[in-house]
Amino acid sequence: MPIDRIRAGGDLRRELEHWHDEEASLQIETIAAACALIAYADGIVRQAEHDSMAGSLSRFGMLDEQSRQELLIEFEHATSRFEIDFAVGETAALATIARLQKSTRFARTLVETCRAIGEADGNYIVEEQSALVKICRQLGLEPVAAGTFEAMRSTDRVR
Repeated sequence: MPIDRIRAGGDLRRELEHWHDEEASLQIETIAAACALIAYADGIVRQAEHDSMAGSLSRFGMLDEQSRQELLIEFEHATSRFEIDFAVGETAALATIARLQKSTRFARTLVETCRAIGEADGNYIVEEQSALVKICRQLGLEPVAAGTFEAMRSTDRVR
């Protein structure tokens, strides 16, 4: 007969904090991977795209400097894969994105953020739209319903 262990409040709190930290790290990796895929869709990461990605954390409720630094490190890691081989970078990014396909709220926010990254340089080109379609499919979202092909209102853009 199994023995139920009673957890002390501190143990449960530490476990929840650990889970939250792991979840936040996974979200940061996913944001970086998706943004790298969009930014590299046209073959070059522009400063406007980089800045838009860095400003996206507030959409996910991550406002602290540590999250921002983690995102920038993950973004550099993700983009380095594209610099070596686009196909390798794309495969790695899509695999990372697929880990969060059951998080509908996060998925929709990620798609909106990626669309803002695509538009950050003033041009939302077909290669960026195609990359966003791939992201939607990895997340289990229907691309048209997710707004992949719509131009964002200026109030929706991440600055």
